[in-house]
Amino acid sequence: MDRTDIKSLNLEELKTRIAQLGDKPFRAKQIYEWMHRKLIAEFDEMTNIPKSLRERLEEETYLTALEPVDVRVSRLDGTRKYLFALRDGNVIESVLMRYKHGNSVCISSQVAAAWAAVSALPPWTAWSGT
Repeated sequence: MDRTDIKSLNLEELKTRIAQLGDKPFRAKQIYEWMHRKLIAEFDEMTNIPKSLRERLEEETYLTALEPVDVRVSRLDGTRKYLFALRDGNVIESVLMRYKHGNSVCISSQVAAAWAAVSALPPWTAWSGT
């Protein structure tokens, strides 16, 4: 059986999945909060979930979590470019821009190969690694 990306399930779907695993539906809300509010990256971090259920979740599902690989910060305005590794080994980029009126985030929607070009920027650019 293919493992399910548990974070891709909405709360109702998660309730159904937890029931299929033989546990009580209220556990779904607890798990949902761990994933989407507390932003855990491992099932073992779910301290109020029985170990037996965490083990079943580990066997039959997986948690998608971005792994930071690199950060570049603009010396001009503090804009931050992030490179994140995905579970399948590919990478995506994201940019955080801070303004007086609020923040703006740009998230790539495609797997990127361009980070290598960003790593070899010409000397006149204002980006530096951290």
